[in-house]
Amino acid sequence: MKFKMTTLSLMFALGLGQIGCQPASSGDALNEETSAAIEDGASEDIADHIHNDSEEAIDPEIESLGCVRASSSQKAQVNLGNTKEEEFLQRCAKETNNSSWCSQLVRPNKNSASTFRCTYGSSQEHQLIHPDEKTWQYPIAGVKILQDLSAKGIKISHIYNWWRPEPYNKNVGGAKGRHPYGTSIDVRFASNSEADRAFRELCKMRAKKRLRAIGHYGSASLHIGVGDKTANTWGKSCN
Repeated sequence: MKFKMTTLSLMFALGLGQIGCQPASSGDALNEETSAAIEDGASEDIADHIHNDSEEAIDPEIESLGCVRASSSQKAQVNLGNTKEEEFLQRCAKETNNSSWCSQLVRPNKNSASTFRCTYGSSQEHQLIHPDEKTWQYPIAGVKILQDLSAKGIKISHIYNWWRPEPYNKNVGGAKGRHPYGTSIDVRFASNSEADRAFRELCKMRAKKRLRAIGHYGSASLHIGVGDKTANTWGKSCN
């Protein structure tokens, strides 16, 4: 008798159905000093994660078996950050002349909403603000960089990532030393060619030490690492 086996039924047949969404251990909670985000003299290389979750969400069937759930202490960090929303937005507005991009900083990538729910539960507000106010300088500096790029005629679509704490960052495939520290933003430009134009300008800014890392995803999206620990580029090298 012929039959068609779905992805899920195949996984259960192989004994993978017992994995489920596992709670994160208490050791996974944010416990590193924010100052560790800056490391002068970090090595220069082009090897890093090629991750771009602006294009698509994780497959729901795989997600249901592999998503790591946040621990109570990790949820508490997220909730603490959310209590500081107005304070953050007011500071960002004051320092950027009321840029509309400020509100985009606190909004996680909409295409990863299902992963966010799997990580934190369906009742958690889809919002992320780093609770450590010392980190706020980095996304605000990122907005100022975007303002300068826009002034040069480079068309920007939106910001889709700032702080991605663990284990949400792990669930979307992010590198450990970037977004979990709140030192960088991911930005989608109007087109691939606009992203290429932005990349060239960002390389000039990096040479002047205005930012530390740039990730080129080979699409219309770029990683802007204002205060990343590792000062490098990946996906494409600055000439």
